[in-house]
Amino acid sequence: MVIRNNGVKFMMAIILTFSLLLAGCSSNNKESGNAGGSTNKPSTGDQGGSGNEEPVKQVKLRVMIYDRGNTPEGMKLTEAPIVKWAQEQVKPLGIDLEMVAVPRGEAESKLNVWLASGEAPDIIYSYDTNTLFKYAEQGGLWELDELLEKYGPQIKANNQKALDLAGTYKGKRYAIPAIRANPFGGPTIKIRQDWLDKLNMKAPTTADELYTVLKAFKEKDPGNVGKDKVVPYAFPAIGKAFMYNLSGAFGISPQLVGNGTDMYGGVWLDGKFVSNIASPGGRDMFKFLNKLYKEGLIPREFGTDVNNQQFNQYIAQGVAGFMENNDSSLASTDSSRGAVPEARWVPVEPLIGPNGKRYAAGSADYGMLIMVPKASKEEQAIAAVKYLNWMADPDVILTMQSGIEGVHRQKAADGSWENIDPDKTAKEVGWYAGPGDLSLIQQGQPKSTYEQLKNNAVKQQVFDPEYYATTIINWWKIFETYTPKHVILSEPRPFAQKNQDAIAKFINESITKIIVSSDPDKEYDAMIAGWKKLGGEEYDKELTEIYNNINFQPE
Repeated sequence: MVIRNNGVKFMMAIILTFSLLLAGCSSNNKESGNAGGSTNKPSTGDQGGSGNEEPVKQVKLRVMIYDRGNTPEGMKLTEAPIVKWAQEQVKPLGIDLEMVAVPRGEAESKLNVWLASGEAPDIIYSYDTNTLFKYAEQGGLWELDELLEKYGPQIKANNQKALDLAGTYKGKRYAIPAIRANPFGGPTIKIRQDWLDKLNMKAPTTADELYTVLKAFKEKDPGNVGKDKVVPYAFPAIGKAFMYNLSGAFGISPQLVGNGTDMYGGVWLDGKFVSNIASPGGRDMFKFLNKLYKEGLIPREFGTDVNNQQFNQYIAQGVAGFMENNDSSLASTDSSRGAVPEARWVPVEPLIGPNGKRYAAGSADYGMLIMVPKASKEEQAIAAVKYLNWMADPDVILTMQSGIEGVHRQKAADGSWENIDPDKTAKEVGWYAGPGDLSLIQQGQPKSTYEQLKNNAVKQQVFDPEYYATTIINWWKIFETYTPKHVILSEPRPFAQKNQDAIAKFINESITKIIVSSDPDKEYDAMIAGWKKLGGEEYDKELTEIYNNINFQPE
């Protein structure tokens, strides 16, 4: 993908904004000619040479990294500038760093293959606690308690809140959880505000209102793109399609654990956990999607859009009016403005469900679960913790998320960071460092105020500073307002560990069949029958027992 000049400053403003407060928390008296202050020196204990000693023995450390399919022309993910910078920085620690790319959409399946074959990189990660439990139970992961104690003081200082919540199994630590600097983010529904304005309509608050808005987009073509080209609801293949907020509109709650589908987890009914698809609103939700499909309100070819390519094209072409993803709306606006300069995507508050509630799935204080496969040697396990400990330094986090000081960013007169060359930074940093794919130990940056966001947008010459700041604030507010209390489950789930992948695969295949069927009730019944045959009711029973053990009370 070639990055467009008209959106470069806009997107890099986002990255630098999220670095603003972190930069203020970093030590201001670190002076060095290298990027990130003193980060080329070991910061703690037993981590390697000081630079005045003989060369340190290098241990090969292979680290997983997401490939999001957005590499700019002339760049290579595993040889990107910050990757090369990190490789040089960790040499004094005795680490010969190598990045191993895996397509983002295939990460979980690839992880299973790697671990089964003993060919996994030395640092792997997943957002799924069942993955952790499964391989910890099988003896496939290194126990990290002693290594963390000996080699991870900076991890403990930076990530203690996350360490207190996750990463253990049967009392032993098998993962180091990333800390989320700002948990108020995640998947939300978005709509083209410029289209609503032209139709004098308001954003939908219920599924019925959503249907009315989508019909108006289809019939009245507010974007003037041609009625045969309008995509009221951009929707990729099941397994790639976000359906979290839509499921919330049918009473399904994000407070409960999911079954591997891109929906909220389920419902708590009469003291029992019921999976999302088998919940009272499950059938209604799929019939709603079937109705949208039959009326041409979602793309006819959605089922084949397994790489989100068509979905992304609809956004970039400015022909889509509604969608759900985990972007704040800014990146989508930036994409659409290439074709439609007046395009404005905005986040929408969660749709109201039958119980009168709105649900958002804000993040917990921890993020990805970072693990070391047992197939790695002890020297790799030690190097892995040393690497993560080096990464937990605030200066390193700043560089790995926002670019190299003196190359991509510099201090402004007011003490904040400013971009040196937005085009250069976008091409060399933003496409992979911006999402936090390098700074594994910390995801995201602390919240900024409206004034900070707007001032930074003005400084970065963003096309519409007020829109930029307001959109981010509104996105955060959705999660602050509508996210129910997180429930952390730490009990082993042997049935789910063994069967969840098969159940999720079957469900995803079945959902597509329901959406395109001439008889959605028949296909829904077939899905539930197949789900039961795979042990879906046993899956629910196992979760019911665990929730009852912790006296769960739904919100």
